[in-house]
Amino acid sequence: MNSELRDFVMEQPLFSHHDHHCHFKDFEEERLQYDAASLLGYACADLETAAGPKLHEQQSVREHIGTYWPKISTTGYGQAVTIGCKALFDLDYSADNFRAITEKLQSTLSDRSAAEVYDYFVKDRANIKWVLQDGYFAPGNADLLPREMYPDYYRFAWRMDELFSITDATPIELLERETGITVHTLDHLVKAMNANIDKFIETGKLAAFKLGIAYSRDLVIGDPTSHESELAFRRIRNRKSFHHGIQQNAGSVNALEARSLADYMIHRLLQRASDEDIPVQIHTGYLAGNWGSLAGTKAMHLLPVFEKYRQVRFDVFHASWPWTSELGAIAKNYPNVYPDMCWVWAMNPTESERTLAEWLDGVPFNKIFAFGADTGLPWCNVGYAIQARLGIARVLEEKVQKRFFSEATAKEVALAIMLKNGEEFHRVEPKKHVEQADTPDENSSSFRR
Repeated sequence: MNSELRDFVMEQPLFSHHDHHCHFKDFEEERLQYDAASLLGYACADLETAAGPKLHEQQSVREHIGTYWPKISTTGYGQAVTIGCKALFDLDYSADNFRAITEKLQSTLSDRSAAEVYDYFVKDRANIKWVLQDGYFAPGNADLLPREMYPDYYRFAWRMDELFSITDATPIELLERETGITVHTLDHLVKAMNANIDKFIETGKLAAFKLGIAYSRDLVIGDPTSHESELAFRRIRNRKSFHHGIQQNAGSVNALEARSLADYMIHRLLQRASDEDIPVQIHTGYLAGNWGSLAGTKAMHLLPVFEKYRQVRFDVFHASWPWTSELGAIAKNYPNVYPDMCWVWAMNPTESERTLAEWLDGVPFNKIFAFGADTGLPWCNVGYAIQARLGIARVLEEKVQKRFFSEATAKEVALAIMLKNGEEFHRVEPKKHVEQADTPDENSSSFRR
């Protein structure tokens, strides 16, 4: 065991490529409600799995924590909770300690502002230097942009999955409200989408576009003509018309009829990404929660898109687990594909270690992103970050022990996959003082496209 290498890895700051933290306003509204159960995060899904199909739908899974926690404490989700609880509060996560954990959490929150809470857990305890936040830059949130809702080391991904899996007029009407553009034609819809994106680009903190469509459809993206897409658009926008002898006042169509419109809009988004060099993040592989359909989530489905948009930098999420080897092969073959291990360390730590070891043998290490907590609350990041660092350290120790590369190279790899690759990919850099242009200010940051 190479303790010096492990210490190096455990002390390295991280770039979190994916998180879902609530903003300051939502945090303040729920501040007094956070308890020991808030540490669970994704482990709630494992509790439901452990409870089996007989769990009564009207009963909260958290009511069964005392019974099922011991059964899931060995999973990756469970280990992340255990690690975080021990690191933060020096307590084992168990039903017997729920009250003590809640008291210590509330004590930590009570004398800190929302911004101080985020700094304490994310920056200080998890040692995360940058966070790429999902879910905030989205239609409907533009009115929040002038307000300080996140720390200045957060960057954001624009996301509108409802448009890219459209089956009714709801996302069209949302864009109309947000942009003031009346959408009568397909071209109007493209204009409204771009106008909404413009609002978020103006903040200077938009880092990527995000496609999370795997939760609502498969990742097979066709390449429809504008005529095919216009027909689907008309079908959705003209719900008072009879279609094959049927009128649907609700305005819904089946997914097959609407798919050409959804795919057309994805291509318009990717074209803008190509024109303006904006990275595109894509959810692939495993789905959060339970009862998810994984069949359509393989990264392999995206090969036609990777091929067509060669100038777009694709950040492919979650290692496409359980198809991690496939993603490794894609990233090796496609210069525009960057494999990302966000969330996957908690899904399955053993598979994550095998994946990283395999990718390092096949993929240039400047292409690999090793971490993203993908949590909803800042204190959850602590356990997820430690869990990932431990896995990364074990992989690199083994590489050195087997003489695949030197300890110096292992440290270079660690720094790259944990932080530098993300900084270079998203082009974040220290802000400079006006009076001393060559002196970086360590307490501030900027984002450049």
